[in-house]
Amino acid sequence: MKVMKKKITSLVMVLILAVSMVVPMTCFALGIKVTLNGEQIHFDQPPVIRNGRTLVPVRAIFEAMGCTVLWDGANQIVNVATEFGMMTLGIGSNYISYRNENEDRSIFTDVPPQIINMRTLVPVRAIAECT
Repeated sequence: MKVMKKKITSLVMVLILAVSMVVPMTCFALGIKVTLNGEQIHFDQPPVIRNGRTLVPVRAIFEAMGCTVLWDGANQIVNVATEFGMMTLGIGSNYISYRNENEDRSIFTDVPPQIINMRTLVPVRAIAECT
């Protein structure tokens, strides 16, 4: 009887632990908020999490930063002109190129830019590394 009670108690504890680990991640994924200089940025396509990376709409985030965004639909490429240089992001490509008068480099991102609901989304981490 004692052994059975211990097994049931252990099973209940494991289930509680498993549920407590899943619920916060689900809640977090539903309420992603992005701020820039203390101001929240509102998107017409909400940010999403893919493979542990937060993706945000390219145009909205870069225009909020004062950049110019150009879309090449024929080649599915986004060019972003910042005050520091030019970024080029290809849909499905794991490399984002960044160039200015002093450097020309590529940044690897494990989650490539992608189109979701007719919006191009890119990992926030890649944006931070380029800017």
